[in-house]
Amino acid sequence: MIRLTLIGEQHSRTLPPIESAYFRITGGSIWIRPGDTPLARYIGPTWQYRDTQWSGLRFEGNCRLVFGLPRDPAGVSELLSVVSISACSLAANGVPFAILEPEREMWRGASAGTWWHSFRLESLSLRPAVESNRDSLYRVKPYARNRYNRLMN
Repeated sequence: MIRLTLIGEQHSRTLPPIESAYFRITGGSIWIRPGDTPLARYIGPTWQYRDTQWSGLRFEGNCRLVFGLPRDPAGVSELLSVVSISACSLAANGVPFAILEPEREMWRGASAGTWWHSFRLESLSLRPAVESNRDSLYRVKPYARNRYNRLMN
């Protein structure tokens, strides 16, 4: 299971974490099932959950980022333990590698020309290993941090 925790120092109350085998991120919306109301939405520079603003979100648990169709992914990440979103910055295992472009409802990766509308976080129980050699892996590379810093400036 993946545990979603809302992040925000300005709030004294704590909410119970939300757990699921997967989460879908489409532009600035976080949800689980198609047709459901999103769990959280990006309302720059914060994320709104119900009627409260939060500075970010943290997904914890062994998982993979999956791009493309579930049965025929365009890319699957290496095993991750923490994926976090702080304001519009997306990080995997503490390394920022993409930013949300709210006007386009798209994520821009640190690699030149890398854009995507949506992706999923899938628990290790759903996708224990990369299924074939033809799947291209998205890895958070050490140089991504420098490229990311240039994107943010």
